[in-house]
Amino acid sequence: MGTALRIDVGGAVVVLPWPGDDAGRRQVVRTAVGGPADAAVYRRRTRFHVHGKGQAERLAMNLPAWVLASVWRRMEIAYGFYGPVVVTGPQLGALDEAMAAEVRAVCAAVAEVREEWVTRQPAGERQARAELLAAARHRVAALA
Repeated sequence: MGTALRIDVGGAVVVLPWPGDDAGRRQVVRTAVGGPADAAVYRRRTRFHVHGKGQAERLAMNLPAWVLASVWRRMEIAYGFYGPVVVTGPQLGALDEAMAAEVRAVCAAVAEVREEWVTRQPAGERQARAELLAAARHRVAALA
């Protein structure tokens, strides 16, 4: 047993039940993302599992997952993630606690910035992305 996290499009982070066998884990991922899942690496110690047809099915963009992937890759990712995203360890392994803490920290930073935008709009899209990434990087650096 171990930990896997689902990042919802609104930024909520949900701990998923993580079975001991690969077949059970694949089923948890498929159910959590709402369909067939594609896996991607943005940090060696983790895997992102995203809906394989999320954009085509017009699922909402997952901004917190985009920020997390961009922070982990140390560059803005040029594409979005659509629908819920599951973060696991490599090869469907359990996510270690340090990586889980980073997931939670980035999602909290995104939520705080979005809350600020209710009363203070960003100057533009580029500035909004920069603000989100800076807040997330700061939050992750504070964990070290």
